[in-house]
Amino acid sequence: MLPNKQILSSINVLLIAFTFLSCSTDSSENSSATISGSVENEAVQQKANTKNIEGAVVTAARLTSNGSLEAIEGAETETNASGHFTMDMNVEAAQNIVITARKEGEEWKGFLGSKVENGQSYELKPINIESSAETEVFSRIVASGHSDIVQKADIEAVISNRIAAEVRSGTIAVKEIAAGLENSAQARVEFFQESVQDNADSKLNETYRLLADAQVQLEAKLSSSTSAEGKTEAYELFLENSVNAYISAGLTASESAKVIEMWSRVFVNSLTVVSSDVKSGAREQSSMLVAIAIDKVVRAEAEASNMAESSKEVISDAGVHLKSSIRASSGTRSEIKTAFEEYHDEVRNAMEADAAFEATVIVEIDTEINSSSGAKSTFRSSISNKLSADSVFSIYAIFYSEVDAIVQTYIDNSSEANAVAQIMIFINLAT
Repeated sequence: MLPNKQILSSINVLLIAFTFLSCSTDSSENSSATISGSVENEAVQQKANTKNIEGAVVTAARLTSNGSLEAIEGAETETNASGHFTMDMNVEAAQNIVITARKEGEEWKGFLGSKVENGQSYELKPINIESSAETEVFSRIVASGHSDIVQKADIEAVISNRIAAEVRSGTIAVKEIAAGLENSAQARVEFFQESVQDNADSKLNETYRLLADAQVQLEAKLSSSTSAEGKTEAYELFLENSVNAYISAGLTASESAKVIEMWSRVFVNSLTVVSSDVKSGAREQSSMLVAIAIDKVVRAEAEASNMAESSKEVISDAGVHLKSSIRASSGTRSEIKTAFEEYHDEVRNAMEADAAFEATVIVEIDTEINSSSGAKSTFRSSISNKLSADSVFSIYAIFYSEVDAIVQTYIDNSSEANAVAQIMIFINLAT
C-alpha cells in the first residue's frame, strides 16, 4: 500500500493533468471561427435558376486597407454535393473577411460585414454573381477608407441580381457605385449631426448596429431558403428592417424618411457614367427603401390625425400601390417618377375628400407647393446632381421650411398644420 503522502501526490498530479487537458480542449474549441455557406451559379436575372457548385475550393482572406487580399493560413475547404461548405479559421477579432470559391476557372466571392471572432459561428448568404459584385464594391470602399460609414446593408440595398453581372465585370460600375455609397453615407452622417437633436452619434452608431442585424437576418434566411419566393420574401423583410433600423435607433418616422430619401437621391445622383441598365437597377432598389419609409410616415401622420378610417385605408392602399409599382418597374427615372406622382395624387385626393380637412385648403396648399416657382420646383433644380453632403442638407432644409411656411399660412391649428405639412412634404419629396 502506498503511503498517504504518495497517494496525495499522485492525486495532485492527476488533477493537474486533467486541468491541463481540460484547458487545452477549451482552448482548442475556441481557437477558431466557423464560417458556413454555399456556392451557387445562377443565370443572370433568374434567381430561381440556380445550380449548386460541388467541389469548389473555398478559401478565406483578410481584405487589407489597400483593397488587396491577404490569405488566412489554413482556411481552406471544399463544397459538398449540395454546394455547402463549413470552414474553420483562426482569427483574432479580424474584420473585412472575404470568402472566395473557385472551380474550373470560375470564381465567386462573398464577404462578412461584421467583425469575426474566434469561438463564434457565422453564416454567409449564398456566394454567387450578386455577392461577387457586392464584394468588388466593398473592396473599393475599404481601399478608400470609408468602410466605417458605408454598411454592408447599404451595398445590399442597391445591388440586385439584375445588375450584378455587369457590375462585376466592369471597373467603372464598381467605382461609381462605391463612390455613390460613400457620398450618400456622408450625407447620412451630416443629417444626424445637423438634424438629430439628442445623442446624434449614439443614434447613428445604433442605426449601424441595427442595419447589421437586418443584414445578418437576411443572410440566414437566404441560406435556408429553397425557393425564389422565399428569397423574395427575405429581401422584402430586409428592406422593411432596414427602414425600421432608423426608427428603432431613436429617430422619428419623419426623420427616418428624410434621411433615407436623401441617402437614396445622393446615391443615384452619383451614378453619372454607368450604363442605363445599372443606373435603373440601382434606382429601383434604392427607391423601394424610400417608398417604404415615406409610406410609414404618411400613414403615421394620417393615423394621428382626425381623418376617417376609410381615408386612412385609402392612404394605406396608396402605399401598397406605390411599392408594387416600383417593384414592377424597370427602374427608369420616368417610371419611378410616375409611381410617386400616382402616390401623391391618391393621398391628396384622400385628404381632399376627408371631413377633417377643408378640401379647398388642401388643393391651394398643394398647388402653391407645385407652382412653377414653388418650393418643389426650386428644390428640384437645386438638388439635381448635387453630391456634397453639406450643400445637399441645406437644400433639403430649405424645402422643408418652405412647405411648412406655406401650410402655416392656410391652417391655424398647430397640430393639424403639422400633420398636413408632414404629409405634403413626403408626397411631394420624391416626385
